[in-house]
Amino acid sequence: MKKILSLLLAMATTLSLAACGGSPAQDPPSGKDPADDTQQTEETSGIDAGALYAIGGGSTGGTFNAMGNLFVQFFNDSERFGQFSSTATTGGVQNVIFMENGTTDFGIIGQSVFVQAVDGTDSFAETGPDDNLVIIAPLYSAIFQQFVSKDIHSEADLKGKKLIVGGPGSGDLAISEALYAAMGMTFEDFEPLYLGSTEGAETMKDGHADGAIALTQLPFSTFVELTNADKAYLIPLEQDTIDAMCDPGDHSYPSYYPAVIPADTYKNQTEELPTFATGTYLCCRADLGEELIYEMTKYMWENIERLNTLHAAVADLTIDAVKDIEGMPIHPGALKYYQEQGVL
Repeated sequence: MKKILSLLLAMATTLSLAACGGSPAQDPPSGKDPADDTQQTEETSGIDAGALYAIGGGSTGGTFNAMGNLFVQFFNDSERFGQFSSTATTGGVQNVIFMENGTTDFGIIGQSVFVQAVDGTDSFAETGPDDNLVIIAPLYSAIFQQFVSKDIHSEADLKGKKLIVGGPGSGDLAISEALYAAMGMTFEDFEPLYLGSTEGAETMKDGHADGAIALTQLPFSTFVELTNADKAYLIPLEQDTIDAMCDPGDHSYPSYYPAVIPADTYKNQTEELPTFATGTYLCCRADLGEELIYEMTKYMWENIERLNTLHAAVADLTIDAVKDIEGMPIHPGALKYYQEQGVL
């Protein structure tokens, strides 16, 4: 993992040379006079309509990728905050790295990776605590799901198999390391395949992998096709594994909490399955302006009904979910809005 993280850091340094970084555009938008009263008001209020921002998502076919694209569309539609673009990444760990070096300004981050980053542990042990990573808003609960081929019936059967553990630098990879350690295994006990969601599903479909994980909403569309075709099915986690994953240990904040996969979520899954879950956040750099993030947060929640229609993962999102991040590092601009609304 250290070699992978070092490679990602090198890649991120190179990419940062071409980063957006919230830098103002060189020329005013077409039809705009630089002395225009509206533009002057925006600039003096800390919001530059000509600024460029990048949002880090995830691997193709995954929910992080969809969330990144969703917020690009959502904030661009406002025509107030600047121009947003999506940056392809391998997931949460790389999103943290890219935000830290200025390649991106915003990112979709899972709770477990967020905790590791702010504490400077696990995937970030070499780089140390990240005090420039903060939350804007919670998005959805991600449910852990272990998909396997039909010859696997329990955790013990995973040994010696070909298991998809997530792409390099992804949140899935960080979770895989913690999960299989909680099961009493290392990556030496099976053959790890470093693939993202879409590639992983195709690999299982072709019979070239015995298992794959997903930490996302229910049901996970990428695997619905596989379960419908009897190419994969779910197994429950043992209670000791769930307890180990939900124990915060030396971390400042919990990474996971117990959850269940309701019966009939997938084909041939007739019983409720115990598992664990984690939060998913829209994050940003703490050095972004307070006024900018305040107005973006306000815009998000004042238009939540429209946001709900853009993806199933956030279809039921309400501002009450903000209570789940109380006490965690929140951008001052977002915190100001939540306090005004009486949510925090």
